[in-house]
Amino acid sequence: MRVTLLALLMSTIIGCSVPTKRWPNKNREVVWTAMVAAAKTPDYSSNDSRKRWIVIENNVDINPELGRLVVRRRLSRSLKLPRQNEQTDYRDWIFVIQLLPIATESSSDVPTVTFDVPETQLVPARMQDEATRYFLQVDELLSP
Repeated sequence: MRVTLLALLMSTIIGCSVPTKRWPNKNREVVWTAMVAAAKTPDYSSNDSRKRWIVIENNVDINPELGRLVVRRRLSRSLKLPRQNEQTDYRDWIFVIQLLPIATESSSDVPTVTFDVPETQLVPARMQDEATRYFLQVDELLSP
């Protein structure tokens, strides 16, 4: 029983990968600037009311030497779905966004960014949604 439970747990952990995005044909400095701008001014507008949030607090620690952003964000929403009582939700998120260093064994310098969450703070699906939202915002800044 323990072996089965351990195997199931390990497959769940291994199956969760860190969301990654690459921007070929883009300059690293331009990607970094767009990353910082997207982190500092998050956009949670959406046609889907379940994905609309209000940013209450947004702290971004910027480390250009490491190419790393640590974002601490507090969000709120009031959601009223058909046949349900109004629901107020709060989320406190911390995530680390990293512009990976240039690979020394490769001559190509394709800016690659990872979006990670310390420990198991978010449900993997929520982390993927947040990473997708962030990467789309960076895309919009890079290709207006």
